[in-house]
Amino acid sequence: RFTASHRAKEAPGTGGSPGAGGTGAGNPTLPVNECDSPDPDWIFCSGFEEGNKDIWDDYDGNPDETNLLMDDAGPFANAGNHVMRLRVPEGRGGADLVKVLPETAERLYARWYIQYEPGFDFNAPNHGGGLHAGSRDWLGHSDTQPNGADWYTAWVEPDPQFQAYNIYSYYAGMYMDCTDPNGSCWGDHFPCRYDEGTNYCTNPAHQETTLPPTLEAGQWYCVELMMDGGAASEGPPGSGALDFWVDELQIGPWEGLFMRTTETVEIGILWLSLFHHDQHSVEGVLYDHVVVSRSRIGCWGD
Repeated sequence: RFTASHRAKEAPGTGGSPGAGGTGAGNPTLPVNECDSPDPDWIFCSGFEEGNKDIWDDYDGNPDETNLLMDDAGPFANAGNHVMRLRVPEGRGGADLVKVLPETAERLYARWYIQYEPGFDFNAPNHGGGLHAGSRDWLGHSDTQPNGADWYTAWVEPDPQFQAYNIYSYYAGMYMDCTDPNGSCWGDHFPCRYDEGTNYCTNPAHQETTLPPTLEAGQWYCVELMMDGGAASEGPPGSGALDFWVDELQIGPWEGLFMRTTETVEIGILWLSLFHHDQHSVEGVLYDHVVVSRSRIGCWGD
């Protein structure tokens, strides 16, 4: 794993990609529990080797059939490794893990390894998880534009139209799908790929420059999300930013975002989630090697 100082010397988007293909030739093997030797910048780490779910803040009491701590070799084929499996019951609903972080910050990074189980239906619209700023009461909320003094959030999730990741974000300056005369207001997508700027993706800076890879079931991916609230301001333009990496391929960044009007609204929650709107496959997702940090974390072996 690169340290923050190593990352500063590396060009954006470079590096190998062990996530989708396991350890990769010549790459070092990830310890079963990397949390035994955390980087000083890490503020939370779980490789699901704790033996239970006690370090998570389980507010809604998800049963084991939806949130199952299970034996699995994981992305690095480690004997004795454990993962968290999220599966959603039939119909509309979700399964999740919430962690109220031990400290809040203006800018944080979250990295996890994820596999969509063989048989996962990418065509079924679903939401993922990520980082959240503000009260937990707003966690997972939709159809409401934040006012800058309450909350902002960013989730990494597969878009069913492209079967590829994007960031889905609610923040004070959101605009892509928030002008319906009936009051509907849905989150922005980064990168924005739905048109060429005619209606939805009207800000060219938010359109695609680097395309995320097409996702495949049964493969492990290393995903890292960055969310930065920026300086508090009274309105756009702001100085917030979003970015994410898939197997070290940098997809962003998107900068100059109006996130908040007060510096008291900081990032303080990690949310790992799978939510389905309607009918979907029985198969869900596996999570492993989860870290939240003040600086870039990176993928093992790069």
